[in-house]
Amino acid sequence: MNQYELIPLNRVEYQRSISQLKEEKTIRFANMSLNWWDKKLGWHSQGCFALADQQNIHLCYIFFIINRTTNYLTIHNIFTPFAQRRQGYAQILLERVFNLAIAQNATRFNITCISQSLDFYLALGLIYWGVNSVGDFYCDLPMPKEGLSGMEWMVAERSNAELIGTEFATINHKIKDHNLHLTKKQNQVYQRDLRLLQSNYRLDEFLAIRERRNIT
Repeated sequence: MNQYELIPLNRVEYQRSISQLKEEKTIRFANMSLNWWDKKLGWHSQGCFALADQQNIHLCYIFFIINRTTNYLTIHNIFTPFAQRRQGYAQILLERVFNLAIAQNATRFNITCISQSLDFYLALGLIYWGVNSVGDFYCDLPMPKEGLSGMEWMVAERSNAELIGTEFATINHKIKDHNLHLTKKQNQVYQRDLRLLQSNYRLDEFLAIRERRNIT
């Protein structure tokens, strides 16, 4: 029997679950995620998923959509309550979600990453093409055939053009020149994060491809 299970939560179940949270910062993020989902997407097609243990304790949460038309997995919010952090639960959760997306024929995924989460996603092998309109790092990649465990190999073995695939226009729209319009405070964080990201930040490579294609 699996030690952990991916459990779908509707709005009422999610509210009941997060009502047990104790740490203020996590509570704020949980409520922000609820309000964002209410406003942007609603709960009619899909809600939140939680990773639960054998005692049905909810260890971490994720909001995502698998678009059946475009075969895209889009991850919106993921968080782990303070008491459950640094136990590897978020990685297990993402592994399950990637496997679910592959089973539903998703061929690509995208996710944005805030500065505070870079260490976690770098350890998984993600790369970023630039920043979006609010200064978050933007990742859009093919779905690794082996799931999340195949991420580092895929990124190492495929060229930037192969990783971009047919989604150049989408990525270009998401990141276009946003790095040039950061506030002073955002830019300070951005420059610090670039030192951490190093070759996992591919904006220059993306811009070189854009120039070769003569796209403005």
